[in-house]
Amino acid sequence: MEKETLLEARVHGDSMFPFRLYMVDYLDGNVIFNMHWHHEIEFIYVEKGPIHFQIGTKQYTLAEGSGFFIPSEQLHGAYPSGNSSFKLHAIVFHIDLLRSFGYDLIESNYLEAVRNFSVFHSTLLTPDNKDDRDMLHILRNIVETHSSKTPSFELKLKGYLFLLFSEIFRKKAWKNNEEISKRDITKTELLKRVLQYIEKHYKQKITVLELASQIQMSEGHFSRFFKSLVRMTPMEYINNIRISKACILIEKTNRKMLDIALDVGFTNQSYFIRLFKKQKGCTPKEFKLKLDRESLELGEK
Repeated sequence: MEKETLLEARVHGDSMFPFRLYMVDYLDGNVIFNMHWHHEIEFIYVEKGPIHFQIGTKQYTLAEGSGFFIPSEQLHGAYPSGNSSFKLHAIVFHIDLLRSFGYDLIESNYLEAVRNFSVFHSTLLTPDNKDDRDMLHILRNIVETHSSKTPSFELKLKGYLFLLFSEIFRKKAWKNNEEISKRDITKTELLKRVLQYIEKHYKQKITVLELASQIQMSEGHFSRFFKSLVRMTPMEYINNIRISKACILIEKTNRKMLDIALDVGFTNQSYFIRLFKKQKGCTPKEFKLKLDRESLELGEK
């Protein structure tokens, strides 16, 4: 089955255990995953790299064995490093997973701070730093535990998450000396406003001028602003979103391809098929056949 894209990633699985782990070793068009944000906390662990990673307006190169801590509501995306192969794991969970039944010292002294996402800075984790190595080792344990699914694995996962936050508080990640400038915060908030508009209106015709007007920029200034942060033009991004939405409909429905194309904002089926093949490496029908075949294989196991 086609791997779920991180753009759509939300902890919408079992509400009794709001935790997900995504392994990504493939490109979604020209990106690993597009710029996005969510209320859940996330850790990235790069098993094979390097990759380029962006958080807000800042860009990093994550080498093999490194990781990243992404607090709630932080805009982030990942991109390939040339033609290098890669493999990363995204650990995504809601802080409620760690909450106590009653209001205790853990809740009072730590979890309330974690829920206040503005307290923490995003943090690069490198194997060159001893404190970071401890956290990276925990991330590897989480990946292995989640993969093994041994009895009571949920207990181990939750225990590892507590260990991670113990290290974060010990590192005092909220007192990072690297100040985030007001200019960077403004850019991030403006971009969020545009991405929210696209998410809400992708089914309709959207022009660059229309997007620029959302943040009171000229069309030319907006196009440069958008590409500098998202690494693609506004229309490339919109079409990327539309193809991702089409994949969900193809997987979950048996609707005609023309209807799906129209539903996600394409008025020309040939253009939809051409862009779909460019981003996914196959036509929509081939994509559907692949999903059906893999679903059948899983059912036979």
